[in-house]
Amino acid sequence: MTEHRRNQLRFVLVFVALYGLILFLIRPEPTRGQTIFRLTLVGVGVLGLVWIHPRESK
Repeated sequence: MTEHRRNQLRFVLVFVALYGLILFLIRPEPTRGQTIFRLTLVGVGVLGLVWIHPRESK
């Protein structure tokens, strides 16, 4: 993966994680489905960033 593509992917993953957190701030009393969706967004963003980090050192 090129450095440019890795930076694009990192930007998208950070955006996804932050978007999930922003959704909690906009409507603080979400339904169960909204909570699962938001936590999934945050989880995908964070896990994606963790997955990319070791690959950068190679």
